[in-house]
Amino acid sequence: MKTDRIVIVQCRLSSTRLPGKALMKLGSKTVLDWVLSSMHKVKADYYYVATDEESYPQLLPVCERNDFKCFKGSLTDVLQRFVDLLNTVDAKTVIRATADNPFLFYEAAEESVCEFEEKNKKGNHCDYLTYSGLPHGCGVEIFLSDSIKKAAEETQEAYDHEHVGPALYNHRENYVCDFVPAPVKYNFPALRATIDTYSDYLRATNIVNTLGEEKAPYSYDLVLKTLSLPQIANPVIFAPSVVKGRGTGHLHRCLSAAIESKAFVYIPESKSLAETEAVLSAYFEKGLLPSQIISKLPDESYLPVIVTDRFCLSKEEYQEFKNNKALISLDESSEYADYSDYLLDIIPSYKLKRRANSEEPCLIEKPKNVRSLPQSSDSVVNSVLVCLGGEDPAGLTLPAVKTAAKCLPHAKITAVCEKPESFSFGNVEFSGPIKDLKEKIFEYDLVITHYGLTAFEAACAGCKVILLPTTKLHVKLAEKYGFAFIPNSKITEEDFLSALNSEKTLASFFAKENSAENTSLSQRITEISEGKNLLCPVCEKNPLLPDPVISRNKTRTYRRCRTCGMVYMSYTCEKEKKYQKAYFFEDYKKQYGRTYEEDFDFIKAQGSRRLENIHSIYPVFEDKNILDIGCAYGPFLSAASDAGLKPFGTDISEDAISYVQNKLGIPAVTSAFPEINIEAEFGIPQFDIVSMWFVIEHFKNLDQVLSKISAILKNDGIFAFSTPSGEGISAKSNKDSFYEKSPTDHYTIWELSQCESILMKYGLKVEKIVSTGHHPERFPFVQKRNIKKGSLLWNLTDKYSKLMRLGDTVEIYCRKIAK
Repeated sequence: MKTDRIVIVQCRLSSTRLPGKALMKLGSKTVLDWVLSSMHKVKADYYYVATDEESYPQLLPVCERNDFKCFKGSLTDVLQRFVDLLNTVDAKTVIRATADNPFLFYEAAEESVCEFEEKNKKGNHCDYLTYSGLPHGCGVEIFLSDSIKKAAEETQEAYDHEHVGPALYNHRENYVCDFVPAPVKYNFPALRATIDTYSDYLRATNIVNTLGEEKAPYSYDLVLKTLSLPQIANPVIFAPSVVKGRGTGHLHRCLSAAIESKAFVYIPESKSLAETEAVLSAYFEKGLLPSQIISKLPDESYLPVIVTDRFCLSKEEYQEFKNNKALISLDESSEYADYSDYLLDIIPSYKLKRRANSEEPCLIEKPKNVRSLPQSSDSVVNSVLVCLGGEDPAGLTLPAVKTAAKCLPHAKITAVCEKPESFSFGNVEFSGPIKDLKEKIFEYDLVITHYGLTAFEAACAGCKVILLPTTKLHVKLAEKYGFAFIPNSKITEEDFLSALNSEKTLASFFAKENSAENTSLSQRITEISEGKNLLCPVCEKNPLLPDPVISRNKTRTYRRCRTCGMVYMSYTCEKEKKYQKAYFFEDYKKQYGRTYEEDFDFIKAQGSRRLENIHSIYPVFEDKNILDIGCAYGPFLSAASDAGLKPFGTDISEDAISYVQNKLGIPAVTSAFPEINIEAEFGIPQFDIVSMWFVIEHFKNLDQVLSKISAILKNDGIFAFSTPSGEGISAKSNKDSFYEKSPTDHYTIWELSQCESILMKYGLKVEKIVSTGHHPERFPFVQKRNIKKGSLLWNLTDKYSKLMRLGDTVEIYCRKIAK
C-alpha cells in the first residue's frame, strides 16, 4: 500500500568528535545497522541513506544488507543533499533520522508521522513536526517534501544548510512547525541514547552488552528500562593491574567478574604485562565480549564506577581514575587508600594501617572441580605443581623445582615457567600458563605457590599447599592464616620437608571458610556500585584531595572535612529511608522496644527538660513562638504549649502532622525543610525559638538547612537541637563499632570540639551544651571488671561521664547574634 512517505537516514563518516562512528561496532553489527533496522519498522515507500561522495563506498554494503538505497550528495550542504535526493523520488512526507541514533523509538516515529499526516488533512496544514521530550537520540523529524525544497531555495544561512530542519523551524513566519510534547510513555528528556562522543559510544555498547542482539531492534520500553539501570547510568569498569612484575592474578579476577556482570575492563595501551593478550584470549573463549575491553576511560559525561585491582595504587593512578561516580578498590594496600570510596579485602591481609569497609575471603572464586578423596598430612605425593602466577619476580620457581625434585624423586613435577637450557631432573616437565588452572588444580597432590589466589583455590580443591617466601610480607601472611610455608628464599631440603610434613599443608581453615555457597564477586561489586557518594553537608564542595577517612564499615564510609571539620558519611550502599508511619512505629519499636506513640509521655518529659534549658538562656516565654522542625507526633510541641509558648510544627510525615493537627490541635504543616516557605505556611516571617530534636543529622544539605534556620530566627533568638555525639564514650572507646551502629540515615556526626566553629559561620553562637545519654556500662573498664549498676564505681563513672561530657548524645543551645 502506497504511503507517500520516504525515510531518509542522514550519515557521514567525517565526524570531528568521533570519526567513523556509523561503522563502529555495537555487538556484531555497526551503529548504522542498528539505525536502519529501527527505521525499517516505520512504514514508507522508500528507504534511503543520504551520505557524501567519500563515505558512499563504505556505507553502501551496510545499506544493501538492510534493504536501504544509498544516495550520495554534498558533504557540507546537507540540505541540498536532501533536496537532490527528493527530486529523484515521488514522496510527500519525509521522515528524517540520523545515523548516530541506534536506539530510535520506531513506535514514536510511526505515531508522530500519523499525527503529522492527520494535521495535513481536511484543509489543515503543517510543514514540520517532531516529538519533544524524548530521550536524546530517540526521535525523528517529519516534514513535507515540497516545503523543504522551497525552504532550501529561500535560505542562505549556513546553519540551515548544514542541519536541514532549521530551514523550516527557524523561519516560522513562513512555515507551520509543531513541536509536539511526546506522549507520557515516551517522555523522558533527561535520558540520553545518542552517540556523539566516545563516552556515548560506551553507553551504547553497555546497552547492547546487557541486552544482547536477539531482541534488536529494541522496543522503546526496553530501551527506557535499560537506560534506567544503575549499571547503564554509571558503568562498572574493572581496572586490573597489567604491569610487569605484579602477576596475572589481578587480571584473572577482574575478567572473571566481568563475564558475569557484563562490566567493562580497562586495559590501557601502556600495559607492560607480557601475558595480557594470552589471558584475554582465554577469557574470550569463556564468554567475555571483545567490546568489554576498553583502552580509554569515559569522560565526565558518563561517570563510571571504577573497580581497581592493583594491590598498590600510585598517586598518579588515582589521578587517572579521579573522574568517577565511585572508586572501589580490591585488596588495596597503598598509602593512598583514603582516595577510595570503598575498600573490599578479599585476600586476607596483614596488619594494614587502614581499615577496609569489608573483609570477605568468601568472595574468592572457588573451583568447581575438587578432589574426590580428602588427603591427610602423610598422604603420598605423586603429582606436584609449582606455579607462581604469570610472573615470578622473586625468581623462586627453579629453586623450588630443584628442591622438590630432590625430596620427591618419584613424583611428577610440573613447573609453570620456561625450561632452562640445562636441567638434570627427569621427573620435571615445564609448561606455559595452564589454561583454566582453577578447574585443573585438583589434579595435583601438592601445589607450591605464593600467597595469593592460587593458594586459596588449591586449598579449596583439597590439595596440599606450600607457600614460598616471595616477600617478607608473604611469609607473615602465610604464617598468620595457617598455611605451610618455607621461611627463606634458599628453599633448603630441610625447610621443604618440614613444610611438607606439616599438617598446615592442607590449609583446612580456608578450605572450610570457602566451602559454602556465597555471593560472587560480580554480584558484590554490583551491590556496592549502586551506592552513593556524598559531599560534606556543610561545605557541599568536592575537595581537591579526598577528605581523610574516619571509619569504614560494610555499607558506609565516613570522612572528616578538611575545611570545616565536620564528620560526614561520604559513601553509602544503603537505600534511603522514607519517614512514613512505619518509621515511627515498626522501625522505632525495633530500636527502642516500643512505638513512638507509646513513648509519647516520656519524650514529652524530655521536651519539658529541654525547655528548662532554653528558659535558662532565654527567660521570657510569654507571647513567644517556637517552630519545631521534624516535630513527628508532637510531644515537644505539647510540652512547649504547656510552658506558655506558641508552638508550630513541620514534618515530612503526613500521618504525623495529621496527629499533631487533629489530636493536639497545634498548627503544623507537612513540608520538607529547608524548602518550606515559613511565612506562607504560618504567616510568620521569623521565630523566637527554632528546635530540632534528633533531626539535624538526617540532612545531606546542612549548609542550606543552617542558612535557613539563621534566616527564620530572630536576632537574639534561640536555636536548640540534639544529636548523637561523636565524642561520647561509645565513639571514644570503640570508634568503628560506633560508626557501624550509627543509623544509616545519619549523614553527619557532630563533635563538641567542632560544633562552635561550624555554627558560628551561620551567626549561631553556642550558649549551652548539655551532654546526655550517659552509659557507664559502655566504659571498657566497667565491662572488663563487670561493675554492677548502683555500685560506688558505677556512680563515680556516671559522674565522670557527665563531667567530661562523654554522653553518647548531646543537646546544643545557640543564640543568633546580629550581624
